[in-house]
Amino acid sequence: MSRVCFAALATVSAMALNAGAARAQTPAPAPAQAGGDAVEEVVVTGFKQMYANAAQMKRDAIQISDSISSDGLGRFPDLNVGEAMQRIPGVQINREADSRDATINLRGLPGTFARVTLNGVTFADPILDGSTPLGAFNSDIFSAITVIKSPTAADQAGGLSGNIDLRIQGALDRPEGGAAKVAVEYNELGKSWAPRGTLSYAKRFLDDTVGVFGVVAYSKEKFRRDSIFFNQYTALSPTTTPNYATRFASANPSGVLFPSDIRQGARNNQGHMLTAAGGVAYKPNDHVTFDLTGFITRRDLDGNTLDILDIDMRNSLTVIDPTGPVFSLDDGRAYVNRYSYSNASVYASMRKEPLLEQTWGVNPRLEWKSDQWKASAIGTFSKAKNHVLQTQFDVRRLPKAGGNGTSGTFFSGAGDIGDYLFTLAPNPAVVVGAGPYTYSGSGPTLVGSQGDQLIVAGSEGEALTEVKAIQGDAERFLDLGWLSSIKFGARYESNGFTSNQYRTSAAGVQLQNVSPNFVTQSAYAQNFFGGNAGSYLSNWQTVNFEAMYNALRPVTVGPGQTLTRTGWINDTTNGGVIQQNFSNTDDIASAYAVANLKGDVAGRTVRASAGLRYEDTKNTIEALEFNSAKQRVTNEYVTKYHKLLPSFILAADLSDDLVLRAAAYKTYVRPQRRQVVPSTSISNTTNGYSVSFGSRDLKPYEATSYDTSLEWYNRPGGMIAIAAFQKRVRGLIGPATDKATLCPADATGLGLGHLTLNGDTCVSDILVNGQPAVITASMSVNQNNPIKVSGVEFNIQQNLDFLPGFWKNFGGAFNYSYTTVSGTNANGTKAVLPGVSKNAINVIGYYETSKFGVRAVFNYRDVYDLAAGGTFSGAARRVKARGQLDLSASYNINDRTTVSLDAFNLTDAMRTEFEGQQLKPRRVDYDGRTFQLAIRTSF
Repeated sequence: MSRVCFAALATVSAMALNAGAARAQTPAPAPAQAGGDAVEEVVVTGFKQMYANAAQMKRDAIQISDSISSDGLGRFPDLNVGEAMQRIPGVQINREADSRDATINLRGLPGTFARVTLNGVTFADPILDGSTPLGAFNSDIFSAITVIKSPTAADQAGGLSGNIDLRIQGALDRPEGGAAKVAVEYNELGKSWAPRGTLSYAKRFLDDTVGVFGVVAYSKEKFRRDSIFFNQYTALSPTTTPNYATRFASANPSGVLFPSDIRQGARNNQGHMLTAAGGVAYKPNDHVTFDLTGFITRRDLDGNTLDILDIDMRNSLTVIDPTGPVFSLDDGRAYVNRYSYSNASVYASMRKEPLLEQTWGVNPRLEWKSDQWKASAIGTFSKAKNHVLQTQFDVRRLPKAGGNGTSGTFFSGAGDIGDYLFTLAPNPAVVVGAGPYTYSGSGPTLVGSQGDQLIVAGSEGEALTEVKAIQGDAERFLDLGWLSSIKFGARYESNGFTSNQYRTSAAGVQLQNVSPNFVTQSAYAQNFFGGNAGSYLSNWQTVNFEAMYNALRPVTVGPGQTLTRTGWINDTTNGGVIQQNFSNTDDIASAYAVANLKGDVAGRTVRASAGLRYEDTKNTIEALEFNSAKQRVTNEYVTKYHKLLPSFILAADLSDDLVLRAAAYKTYVRPQRRQVVPSTSISNTTNGYSVSFGSRDLKPYEATSYDTSLEWYNRPGGMIAIAAFQKRVRGLIGPATDKATLCPADATGLGLGHLTLNGDTCVSDILVNGQPAVITASMSVNQNNPIKVSGVEFNIQQNLDFLPGFWKNFGGAFNYSYTTVSGTNANGTKAVLPGVSKNAINVIGYYETSKFGVRAVFNYRDVYDLAAGGTFSGAARRVKARGQLDLSASYNINDRTTVSLDAFNLTDAMRTEFEGQQLKPRRVDYDGRTFQLAIRTSF
């Protein structure tokens, strides 16, 4: 891979040097000016326009920033907004997110550390547990996306890693006319087709003083992800493993581990997405402008299903006979990954998992300006919803003392899923065991007369977000030496978040209707993993979901029981019912002042922005909790805090085409709302209680950051830039280690009595089985240990239109980002960057004429860690390095009509998780290739 990267860098660097040599023939654009003064306009089309616009936006801004622009055809030629954003240095997409949610990481920090805005102001994110799902937006409504890496005091606070601004062009800024696009998407995996279309129109009236626009985009969603999970590694049993003592005991006194819980899963995503934006603007004169912009997006994947075949070998009655050699890994443990087995647990599981992500908002804005003043006011009203539902049915064949008749062979592939092998007999392996079936009174399990099981489970997670805000800004232009203007403003924002959660049980189901018809052949038995998973297990039965659903309902509701919205009995004993049912509202008052400076040093223009932002927050949490009498009550908790956020940014024109930028600033970000679990959850154990303390006192994370960049705008549309950054982050969330916190002396308010430490064990004066109850406690807290995130970003983009003939139509880009972290967690372990590769590369090349254009993009990221436990508390798993090639082509039929073809993941790349080394796989995901064919016309 290093040779490929070196060759790509050398090629694009040569392009830049040649472009520089041609400057005598092609004048460089005029230097950027403060306050958005005019610069030379670059008039190009298609891919060239996209990259030229991005370079111009970067140059115009005083902050260190990067942008992507639509390609002049009203589109981002990428699968979704997240895929488009990963072309920006420092941005990496999270492919572990299912359903193409397209969450991203920025500058070495998780997506929850970034602030996503729309036209510079906050909106209601459609989030549940993670960061903004950019896959919930159709990119056709956006004109550009800007990543502000060094925000000023005037920018929205709350983005520790940076601000991501989604831009919708205003009604008076758009060219008049309309456009229509009709497209179809084809996914190789599953051979599915899905139509999509976009319609837009803009018009001006009354001598261009009034403008209106509208754009609506609709798409069917139909795509699949196949996965193989290696969920558990368990030690071979000395009792059931044939000849264990002579084969393994002496050479491996610590035991031999084997993959003991293997799952094959197919996630089918199906639904539709509707995204729209519209607005009106009125500009009666050169001084006053009023505009109103609104947007809405609704992504409803109501047909989502997950089909899982699970072979579990952890039961003490299951027999494992290794057929491959024992090997050791760097963890010092011994392993086998090839064996035969018998008397295994075989589970068929079908889950319906509809997903809804939606948000809408309106932003009225009034602006007045004169030669000396500029003032504006903007309002925000926005609501969002994220709703995840799961209904799970399992049919489980369990091991028996005399054997259950199952047997087979297994090989993990030793890090190569193409060599994966799994067999299972008999066929069918999953059947509904003999009845009658009984229910124990709690939980999701029904048990047959021979010990086999049926599972009726499910959950609902819902988050409702509402943002109301008003903001005023004013700028006074001055001519006082270096002081060019003073900008100041104030903002009030109410940001409310309501979390709802429940889990279902099998209580009250119609047991008399249990039937063999609950099992059917899986649709994926002969169509799994695109044929790339070696000899996968094709003896695959699944649950006939509709048959089981109709047979077991309606449920009988007993005394004190309640129904969920899906018609099952609510499991109130589950801790999630308490911990994830709360509201969390931030009322934020903020004000800022910025001094904008501009002057000449040795004949060169220097610009600067020095500012201070103050934010005062009142946080109110209303939480559902149990009191000491085990009764559910609602409690309110109020916390207040404030932040002072200074910033200083410098931009110096070292020459007509060379810009040096530097920035120092403080930022902060509030924890993801569902991390601030307000309620304490208590569950019984065999010898005491397990306690998960509420974490309502978690504080925001803070960072002091230093950035610098050097940018050479060597020719129109061309740029070479290198940037470096360092962030010192404090207050990250991790597990509590203080014994006094985890074992408080007085726990009577929780019904746990009085607690004391017996060595390292927390015990209560309450007795369980005649002994003092053992208390096992956990809690999330802000860590005192700071970490330092550092990185370097290199970016080069060039077009070769200074060359003659055929060569003038070529262009390309290359960017590379390097990110690292230093520091330790509270327990002394090394901090890691979850979800972030140390090295990431984009190589882009295009050829474009007035008639057609072709673009190829290769994205590569090296191995990265996944978080285990807290966000930065170490990584038990890693993800293998991955490269992906995408291709876009367009052809202009005439001046108004264009046909385009986009192909994604032509390399057919997979995503592979492993633990420690690749010989210990944990999960492999396969998405396959995707193609989109579109025709667009303007009118």
